[in-house]
Amino acid sequence: NGKGCNNYVLIIQDKEAFPEDPDVELAGDAHYYLEQEDGWFKEGNNEDGTSNSSLGKSGWRFVPDVFLSGSVHGNERVGPSSLLEMSELLVEAAYCESLPRMRFKPMELLATTTTNNNATVSKDEEEAIQRWEQELTSAVTCRQNLAANKGISSPNRQWLARLVSTRRTVVIPTANALGYSRDQREEAGIDPNRDFPFDITPENAAKCMQTTAGRSINELFRSHLFPIGLTFHGGMEVIGYEWGAPTYLHKDAPDAIAQHTIAGAYSRYANGFSGHAPYDFGTMNDKVYYVRGGMEDWAFAGSWDPDRVVECKPATFGGYPAEKTRYNNSTLRAFNMLIETSDPKSPRQSELGKRSQPLVSSNGAENGHIARNIRLALLALDVVEPYVSIRGVEGLMLMDDVVPAVNMRRYNGMSYFENSMMVWLPAAGGGVKISWTVGGAFNIDTTELIYGPWDILPDNLADVDDGTYPSTETRDSINSIEFITARPSNIDKRGSLEGRSRWHADGPHPTASDGFNPTFEAEIDVSNYPPGTTLAVFAKAKVDKEWLEPADNVGPSGLGPISHIVNARRNPSYYATNAGKVIRGRVDDWWYSAPITLVIGATEEESQVLQEAALNNAPSIVSDDGNHAKAVHINARLGFLPGVMETVHHPSHRGVAPTTLSMPWLLGTLCIAIIVVLGLVAFVRRQRRHARNRLERISEEEDAFTTGSYCDDPVDDDLDPAVEDEEML
Repeated sequence: NGKGCNNYVLIIQDKEAFPEDPDVELAGDAHYYLEQEDGWFKEGNNEDGTSNSSLGKSGWRFVPDVFLSGSVHGNERVGPSSLLEMSELLVEAAYCESLPRMRFKPMELLATTTTNNNATVSKDEEEAIQRWEQELTSAVTCRQNLAANKGISSPNRQWLARLVSTRRTVVIPTANALGYSRDQREEAGIDPNRDFPFDITPENAAKCMQTTAGRSINELFRSHLFPIGLTFHGGMEVIGYEWGAPTYLHKDAPDAIAQHTIAGAYSRYANGFSGHAPYDFGTMNDKVYYVRGGMEDWAFAGSWDPDRVVECKPATFGGYPAEKTRYNNSTLRAFNMLIETSDPKSPRQSELGKRSQPLVSSNGAENGHIARNIRLALLALDVVEPYVSIRGVEGLMLMDDVVPAVNMRRYNGMSYFENSMMVWLPAAGGGVKISWTVGGAFNIDTTELIYGPWDILPDNLADVDDGTYPSTETRDSINSIEFITARPSNIDKRGSLEGRSRWHADGPHPTASDGFNPTFEAEIDVSNYPPGTTLAVFAKAKVDKEWLEPADNVGPSGLGPISHIVNARRNPSYYATNAGKVIRGRVDDWWYSAPITLVIGATEEESQVLQEAALNNAPSIVSDDGNHAKAVHINARLGFLPGVMETVHHPSHRGVAPTTLSMPWLLGTLCIAIIVVLGLVAFVRRQRRHARNRLERISEEEDAFTTGSYCDDPVDDDLDPAVEDEEML
């Protein structure tokens, strides 16, 4: 209220995957799609058919939070622009990947591709067909534009969409909104990065939480559960991690190995450019300087080092409740690293980089201060949580599953089996090559496939009470004698690791040419399964065991892993909760992929499969002469085969006859919410570009990044934190 600049917060996540998440609200047009989705948002059902509002809706609690802060110091300009550009890129990629928004082709349209029936269709049916065709055209155009204008390949588009669908990213671009609007470091004379209650004495309790910037960040941490974060600054070029507090000068922080590993990856992916080397990295005490009241150390240790924390009692803005600086055992255990982006706090535009290749980590002209920090922030989103994804069958590359690792039963009345990607294979095939990747990690300690009949799996692979995936019942089933393990065949195991992620200092291993590296491969034997069998295939991995090792000179002494990000990877008993959000360790340290389904087909079905696949453009691998199918994705979103699907055997636990299925729309219409202007920013820029041919080369002016300012209303230069209410920011 009053004069000043609003302090915006952006939250980016897949609302339609988790509609019960209180962090976001539905987009204005989402109810139309809600009505099209056969109860996607409706209550789940118990086994007796009665409704249960808890089913299918609790997974939002386990979606990992990521914190990104732009301008804590108002005159340091690279961070805000980097975060807004990153946000737009995420939204645009996820939007493209979500198209077509309808979950499946209208059956009337399917009929025209599978029969010669010339029967007329109703007006509603005709509108459904037109809507599908329009969205299909939009999907193609959107993907082409992303590739032409920003160099975003299909693998990178799917990766960005995954980051939206499986994370909750909280962005505060200009935490110090007043300082940003005035181009001043402080907020009305107070440094926000000395305003946090860590490593200060009780007699200075009135000197913390004095600023709107500090309180805004405090409220975000109180209402979330962040394992990882970044805070962007300027004045030098370095990445700093804990410690940065004088009490722990010359000491390593707990989890120092993990922090050093992640900081090194930030530096490599950001890279350098002409006149600027890749970021140096190390502890803030060593590479920058120590401070009292710093945000980074507060976010890392405020919950487990209570001797360093005080309850704040500021007088500014009418005071701030002391209980808001009392923290539970979970709130403040984040890797919240300092990114000193550039020596000049407002660098020249020629050094910011270009929009045309934001994910290209090179020393070329397209790189720059903003371009490299877009990539750095995206890396933080990726490594907040490991994931495993099955990528291919017999060389047929599958649509990315883009599914969170909890509560994947998101569609009323449809099981994990029905929602899985299904690949038809000939019964005479024998060995089948499966490929998969592991992301969100560094060291891949071990990984493997496990496969067996769907018939012995439970209908819901997640825990029906809290959405944990896989449930205890599911793990018991896939660890039974009916399931078989297949080890990767393309690893060169030297030492204790079986693979390295794309972020590893030595590069990914093993690799393939499809862009989803590392790529592991294993051959599974299907010769003993009769035609009609449906097999479930999972990939799983254990990662980053090295992070459990303590550094040599830890302060406080004697501590093991204390951070969310390390414990969630390798501590099976770990449990942390705040504001309804939960971080838990894995019961057996394995991270599991979503399952895919292999349909073992009969010889007499092959001609139908080939014919229908050709009519519907289904993703397929066929013999050179075109007479034999090696692998066909029969329920692909853009190539669904209704005739083949009618013959697919459903697991016996379901107790129903086979029915026509369709591949669910995996991403949903993405909702970006609360106090956000991001949607407007993206919309305006898209509209501006649509006014000309987006497939042409975009102009240098449009392509170049800027660090322009904003302000909703003129700033009152007399604004002072002692003034209350109507002039508060």
